[in-house]
Amino acid sequence: MCSLSKASEPVVGECDFGRVVDGKLVVQPVWRLLTASPQAAESIASVLGAEPQRRLANNSEQFEVIAEKASLRVVIENPGRLTAQMKLWDSCGLVHHCDGRVFLSPEAGAGHSCGCPPDMAERRARARHGQGPQPVTTLLFRLAGCPDVGSLRFRSSSWRFAETVEGIRTQLTAVGDPALCELAIRTVEFTTQNGRRVCYHKPVVKVLGSWASSTALGLAA
Repeated sequence: MCSLSKASEPVVGECDFGRVVDGKLVVQPVWRLLTASPQAAESIASVLGAEPQRRLANNSEQFEVIAEKASLRVVIENPGRLTAQMKLWDSCGLVHHCDGRVFLSPEAGAGHSCGCPPDMAERRARARHGQGPQPVTTLLFRLAGCPDVGSLRFRSSSWRFAETVEGIRTQLTAVGDPALCELAIRTVEFTTQNGRRVCYHKPVVKVLGSWASSTALGLAA
């Protein structure tokens, strides 16, 4: 089994879900990975059974790999790799930056109470009326099939995902070691009382167990 690198290692690529259609990212239940490294792109594509494609993204040329699947086997090294922050911008820039309890910036206010309600539903209601910050959840992970490639970063503004962070972190703490997890896209469909059909996709993380144990049993692929 390979040894996982230190958390300070630079992030090798970004991850989101959907595909680019006519120059715009369309949300779909497929994983999209971007990296500037051709070596990383080849390794990732080999594991996912895909072909890397050159694409202009983030103002630079990147290699895009589309995984035609709704779930990925990933390694999360510790609970600190999953973080939830709250941010609010206005025309002047970032005006509120906290973790839901205390301010994270600016430096002068860091550590002081941010005034956000503890209840996520109330935070969401405030944000809906432009009176509170929105969630920014960040996950750093490695693909289980090629962990030596380096860390990939997934960011989400989903309230539903943000609401699960503490539970996931608790499970990761219980594992105690780098954990084998499933990073998946769950499609939710329902019809409202007035007959309107609603469909959306949300990210979910399922902690499967210890990465070391899963590798020894051949379950990490």
